[in-house]
Formats: sequence, structure tokens, C-alpha cells
Amino acid sequence: MLLFLQSFINGLLLGGIYAACSAGFSLAFGVMGVVNLSHGDFVMLGAFITYWLFVLLGMDPFLTLPFTLLALFFLGLLLQRLVINRVIGAPPIMSYLLTFGLHLVLSNLALRAWTADYRTVTPSYSGLNLNLFGLVLPYSRLATFALAMALILGLYLFLYRTESGRAIQATAQDREMARLMGVNIFKVYTLTFALAAAITGLAGSLISNTFVIYPQMGLPFTITAFCVVVLGGMGYIPGTLWGGLILGMVESLATTYLTAGISLALTFFLLLVMLIFRPAGIAGKGIME
Repeated sequence: MLLFLQSFINGLLLGGIYAACSAGFSLAFGVMGVVNLSHGDFVMLGAFITYWLFVLLGMDPFLTLPFTLLALFFLGLLLQRLVINRVIGAPPIMSYLLTFGLHLVLSNLALRAWTADYRTVTPSYSGLNLNLFGLVLPYSRLATFALAMALILGLYLFLYRTESGRAIQATAQDREMARLMGVNIFKVYTLTFALAAAITGLAGSLISNTFVIYPQMGLPFTITAFCVVVLGGMGYIPGTLWGGLILGMVESLATTYLTAGISLALTFFLLLVMLIFRPAGIAGKGIME
């Protein structure tokens, strides 16, 4: 029983990270209809920003979050204006090809700049744990989970409680009607992609305490984000939380009771089942509902 509880909690903490890493993917698809295959590279860049600030300046990983937020926001702004804006409204294959090309550019630039070495962020508290009734809860993972949940909540409040957020929702639901009502949809697209890049980079900074960091880490996180948003509902932000938690717990329990290698197979099996029987996701909701 104790083993099951430990695995369940590990999956819960992992799922919170997955949800934070996937929210930007869901946001970009929900508003612009763009499946961003370079999404995971924003996770990678966020993790490297935290790593270098930690190594060069001795900055605590959690204190690097504002720097990551600003850097990825402006990178997303630039990429949307120069690259992503060209495929909005085009056939889906165009966004797949363009964003996959962007993934290749970002990952190979990172590889050239920082080599393929595996790196870790190990602050002084990285080995400290909370022991609760025999359960081991690492402090860094608890803090990462709490901040990931705060990130999801902040994005939700922004979308549903602010004027800019309501403009984003209106554009996602009916672009032409939003334009006729005075919404500048091109500014909405720019804000959306910049925001998606920023929160994805923040998630990358958060996971730097948990995962190894290397230039090619982006593609696995893109695949994970796709699985999460399919589980939760494409473009439905609250659904990313449920999708991430479910995926994290499935992987953790599979690793504990089966083998680590089969957890990936179960992930894709779960994805296939959802696409066949419930393509709208667990909540059954569509884009930005």
C-alpha cells in the first residue's frame, strides 16, 4: 500500500509539471489553430536560462523565473511576427512543416552553442525531503508542483478575468465576429504566441530542478504536451491540468509495477483510445470553452 501511495504521489507531482509544460501548446492551438512542433524547445530554452543563471551567477533556480518569463515572451513575440504569422489560416500541414523546421533550428543552435552534454541544476536543498508517514516528498518537487499549479491558475484567471483574455477567447471562438466587434486579431495572435512561449519557458525553468537538461530535450516534451492536450481537450486550458495529472500518474504507476520502458507505450495507447472514443477530451469541451 505504501508503495502504491508513493507512486501515486510521484505521478501527481510529475503530472503537475506536465500540465504546466502543456498549457502553452493548448493556448496556441486553441487561438491560432497552430500545432507548434517547436513547443518543447521553449521548455529547453527556459531550462537552459535557469541553468546558466545558476552556474554563472549562483542564482537560485526559482529566482530565475522572471528572467525566463521576459526572455521567452520577447522571443515568442519575435517568432510570431516573423514566422508563425505566415501560416495562420493556412492548411494544417503548413504549420506542421514550419514549426518542425523551427524546432530543428532551435535545437541545433542550442547544440552548437552548448554541446550535447547532460547538465543538472543542483541547489543546496535539492537532496532534502519531507518524510510523511513513510512517504518521501522532495522539497524541490513540492515547490515545483505548487508553482506549476500557480502558473495554470494564473493563466486561467488571465483568460477569464481580464479584457485581453476575453479578447483571446473571442478570437478563438469566432475570429470574424471578434474582428467585426473591434478586436485586433493580429495583436491577439501576437500576444497569444508570446504568452504561450513565456509560460512554456517558465515551465522549463521549473523542471530544471527535476530533469536533466540537454539541447535535444525539446521533442519529448512536445510529444508529451500533445498527449496532455488530447487528454484534456485541444485548446481547453483547464483540461491540461487533468490531462497532465492523468498522464503523470499513468507513467508513474506503470514504471513502478511494470517497467520504465512500457510507460511510453501506455501513454500512446491512452492517446489512441482518447482519439477514437473521446476526441474532445475528458471534459468533452472544445476550444476555449
